[in-house]
Amino acid sequence: MIVAWMAVFSNGGHRMHVSRLLVFVALTAVSRLACADGPVVRPFSGDEASRFASSYWFRTERGSVLVDAPFLAAEAGALRAAMSAGGALPLGAAILTGAQSCKSWGLVPLVSAGTRVWGARSTATALEASFHRERERFLRAGIPLAAMPRTPPHVTNTFNGSLNLGFEGYTLRLFEAGAAGDPAATVVFVPETGELFTGGLVWNQVHPATDGADLGAWRRVLARLKGLGPRRVYPGYGEPGTVSLIDRMSDYLRELEEAARPLAARSDLSTREIGSVRKSLVRTHRDWRLPAILDESLRAEHARLRRLLSGGE
Repeated sequence: MIVAWMAVFSNGGHRMHVSRLLVFVALTAVSRLACADGPVVRPFSGDEASRFASSYWFRTERGSVLVDAPFLAAEAGALRAAMSAGGALPLGAAILTGAQSCKSWGLVPLVSAGTRVWGARSTATALEASFHRERERFLRAGIPLAAMPRTPPHVTNTFNGSLNLGFEGYTLRLFEAGAAGDPAATVVFVPETGELFTGGLVWNQVHPATDGADLGAWRRVLARLKGLGPRRVYPGYGEPGTVSLIDRMSDYLRELEEAARPLAARSDLSTREIGSVRKSLVRTHRDWRLPAILDESLRAEHARLRRLLSGGE
């Protein structure tokens, strides 16, 4: 089990509107860690109900590791079946990059008594504090109680700032990546191979929910992630790819901020103004899914800019 072989070297919700429940899942391409004999990283993608949130798992000779988890029970069941077929159960360790329900709640049926669940202390606190409120909201939105866990995922091992986990010649470097999210997103980087798991900081071909975050600060965090020199990027939403995913995400945030800035003087946004911005961004991101998220993100960015104009934080 990973409990026996993982060594600590140093210790340094979002809003979702669900109109219908889509429980089928998609397994996407497989990627091998950059070292020739390294583990194979297998992506798992949820569907529209989870905003195409991604989780990743890989086996080693001494256990298996899962980065993030799906949302609903059916998705968790499908991932469990895939991992079982791949010889990855029982799960040795799981890492949560944040407290978002669509990237954590499905962990409950995947863990066993020996599974260590790693996460930032802020993630553990947010999961405990928001679980019942979020579940009630999803119930009102029409998601059946049976599709959701009765208790939040339990983070067994917490850290503040950063943490290195070593195994089989590799290092999983976990660190909180700054003020781009609330709570700050945890990033997982494997320096020996250049593998970078970004959590919700990177969305690939899915319109991101910005939830009023400081988009300039977010872009600066992305610049620091790019400075790590990653060879392979595993986004929190959408399929993995090259470091160009970081550039595309940064460009998107810049475009959203520039579109919202001229409207900041207005006390409220009209349906026409929101539609005009959405049309412009969709035109330049034709292959990005869930364009309705743009409306939420634009309103959130408009509200943030209004607070700045009024002298608030």
